[in-house]
Amino acid sequence: MTKTRRLLFLLVPVLIGLVAQSLPGRAQTSSSARFAFADTTLLRDTLNLKFDGLFERADSLRLLPDSLRALMIRFRLPMLRMIAMADSMGVPVDSVGAVITRESFNPLSQAASVGSRTTFKYTSGYNVGRTNSSWSNGADYTMVRGPLFLRNGTNIVMDRSTTAGRLSLRQTRESTSEANWRLNKGLSVGGRAALSGFDNLDPGSTSNEGETKSDIQLSTRTRQQLMKDLSSEFNLFAGLLDLKNFSQLKRGLSGDFNGRLRYNRGSWLSHDLNGGVNGNLARTRRPSAENTLRTSDFSGTARGAMQMFPTAPVGLSVNYSARKTRVETPNDDETINRLLTSGASVDATVRMRLTNDRYLNLTANTGQNRTLQGTRRDKGLRAQARWAQGVYALDADYSDLIGDSNFPRRKGAYGYNEVQDNRQANATLTRPFGRRITAKLTSGISLSQFRSKAIADTASPPTPRDAYRQNYRLEGLYNYSEKLNSGVALDVTLTRAINLPSISTSNNTDTRSYRGEWRWSYRMLRGLTASQTNTVSADYQFFPFAADRNDLSLDFNSVTNLNAVLTPRLTIDVTHNARQQPRGDWRLLPDGTGVLVPSDENLNYTLRSRVTWSPSPALSFTITPDYQATDRNGTSNGVEAPTRRSRRLTFTGGANLNLTIARKGLLTGTINRSFSADQSTTFRNGLPQQSPVAEQDYWNGSLQLSWEL
Repeated sequence: MTKTRRLLFLLVPVLIGLVAQSLPGRAQTSSSARFAFADTTLLRDTLNLKFDGLFERADSLRLLPDSLRALMIRFRLPMLRMIAMADSMGVPVDSVGAVITRESFNPLSQAASVGSRTTFKYTSGYNVGRTNSSWSNGADYTMVRGPLFLRNGTNIVMDRSTTAGRLSLRQTRESTSEANWRLNKGLSVGGRAALSGFDNLDPGSTSNEGETKSDIQLSTRTRQQLMKDLSSEFNLFAGLLDLKNFSQLKRGLSGDFNGRLRYNRGSWLSHDLNGGVNGNLARTRRPSAENTLRTSDFSGTARGAMQMFPTAPVGLSVNYSARKTRVETPNDDETINRLLTSGASVDATVRMRLTNDRYLNLTANTGQNRTLQGTRRDKGLRAQARWAQGVYALDADYSDLIGDSNFPRRKGAYGYNEVQDNRQANATLTRPFGRRITAKLTSGISLSQFRSKAIADTASPPTPRDAYRQNYRLEGLYNYSEKLNSGVALDVTLTRAINLPSISTSNNTDTRSYRGEWRWSYRMLRGLTASQTNTVSADYQFFPFAADRNDLSLDFNSVTNLNAVLTPRLTIDVTHNARQQPRGDWRLLPDGTGVLVPSDENLNYTLRSRVTWSPSPALSFTITPDYQATDRNGTSNGVEAPTRRSRRLTFTGGANLNLTIARKGLLTGTINRSFSADQSTTFRNGLPQQSPVAEQDYWNGSLQLSWEL
C-alpha cells in the first residue's frame, strides 16, 4: 500500500463534514470589546457548570480565566456560589476548596449536624502503560454519633516500572485517623494518629530508599466568639514522633499549635490572621551510629490580610506573612547539621475605583528571604490603571522591582552580591468601530539591570549586563456574524542584550522580530466549523561588535482545523499543520541592503484527526490517527542538500467509561491500543542511509472505582 493510500482514511472526516447537516456549533460570545480577543471557543458548558461572564469576573478577581474555570471544574462549584463562599469565609477564591477539605476534618464543623451519620468512600484505580503501571487505593470513613466524631483517611499507591529488563518498585502509604469528643459547640478533645511510609526498590541502585513515620498525638480544638465582630479558632496537637529512614532515626515529642483570628467590622474593615508553630524535641542518630544526639526541629508561620473599605471608591488592602524554620539532622561524625530558613513579606495596595472600567491601583511591596544559598531582599512599586471614555478603553501598567541577593562563599561556590532592577511599562488601547470591527494597540517597554560584585577572592560573579525590550502590537478583529469572524495582527519587538565589560561585548545582541498573523473561523454548515491561523515571523539577530555573526530566522506556519458535529453522539476533528523554518547568515551589502545566506531549513507537516462516538453517556469510543513528516535541509558551498528526513505514523484507538453503579458507585476509566511506526533517513555526502522501521504496539489504560456508602 502506498503512502498516499495510507493517508486517504484521514480525509474521510473532511468529506463527511462537507455533506453533513446537523446540530449547530457556536462559541461563547463576548459582551465587551475589552475581551473580544479572548478565545472562548473551548469554554462550553460541562458538568452542569456555566461560564457566562468568565473573563469579566476573572479580571475583577485578578485571576487568569483558565485558572478560574479550572477551579470551578475541580470543586464542582458554580461561579457565583464559589465567589460568595470565598467572600463569606474571608479567603481568596483559589482557597475555597482547601478550606472545605480542612473543615471536613474538624469535628466542630459538625456541630450543626443532627442525629447520627456514617459515610464511607472507597476508591481504587489502576493505570497501565507500556513500561509502567500504578495501582492506587484510598478510603475515607466518617462516623458521627452525637458528640462523637471519628474519621479516617487512607491512601496506598504502588508503582511498578521496567527499565532495561529490571523491575523497580515504589510504594507510598499514608493513613490519618482522628477521634474527637465534642464537649460543647466550641470545644472538642480527642486524639489522632498519622502514619506514613515510603519504599523505593531499584535493582540497579545501591542506595534504595525507605522511610516509616508515625505521629501519635492528643488533640484539642476550640472556637470562640470573643465579640460580635471578633471570632477565633485555636487547635493544639501534642504527642510522640517516631521516624526511620536511610539517613536518620528520630524519636521524641512533637507538637503543633495553630489558630485563626478574624475581625469583621461591617463593610469598612476586615482582618484575618492565620498562624501556627510546630516542631519536635527528639533523640536522633544515624542508622550506623551508636550514640544519640539531641535535636529539635521548629517551624513557625504567620499570614495576615486586612481590607479597609473594600466596596468604597477608595480602599486599602494589606497582606503580610512571616515564616521561620529550623531542621536539625545528624552527620556521620556524630555532629548536628542545622538548616535555617526564614522569610517575611508585606504588600499594600490602595484601590481607587469609580467603576470596573475606571480605576487606579497603587501597590508597594517589600520582603526578605533567607535560605542555605544566601539572602535576597525585594522591594517594588506597581501602578495599574484602566480608563474607559466613550468607545475608547485604555489599560496601563507600570512596575519597578528591585532585588538584592547576597550569596556568601559556601563549599567553593558563590561568593558575590547581585542587584537586579526590573522596570517595565505596558499600555493597551482598545476601540470598536461599529458593531463588527474592534481594534487594539498594545505597547510595552522594559529594562532590566544586573550588577554583581565579588565578596570573595576566588568568586566568579555573573557578568554585569542590561536587558532592554520594547514592542508594539496592532490587532484588529472583524466579527461579521456568529458564523464568520476574522482577525489580523502585526507584532514588532526589539530586544537588546548588553554586556558592560569590554571583554564580553562581542556577545552583545540586537534582535528585531516581526510577526504577522491572520486568523479566521467560519461555520460552513450547521455542524461543520473551519478555522485557520497563518503566521509569518522573522527574527533578525545583530551582533554590533561581530557583524560576521549576524543571522536571520524565518518562520512560516499555517494551522487548519475542521470540527464536524455529525450527530449529538458523533464528532470529528481534523487538524493540519504546515511549518517552514529557513535560517542562515544575514549579510549587509555595500549599498546598505541585506541578503540571507541560507544555512539550513526545517520543514514540518502534521495531519491529525480525532473521531469520537458516544453511544451512551456511560461509554464512548475514540480513534486518533496522527501522521508527522519532518525534513531538514542544509547548505554546503551554496548548494542546498537534504540532511535528514523522518516519518512517523501513530494510531490510537480506545474506549472511555463513565458508568454509574447503583446510586453510590462510579466506575471510570480508559483503555487504548497504541501503534506507532517511525523511520528516518540521514544523508552523508549526498547518499541516503535509511534506518530500519521502529514500531511500537502496546495497550495502555486506567480504571477507577469509587463507592460511597
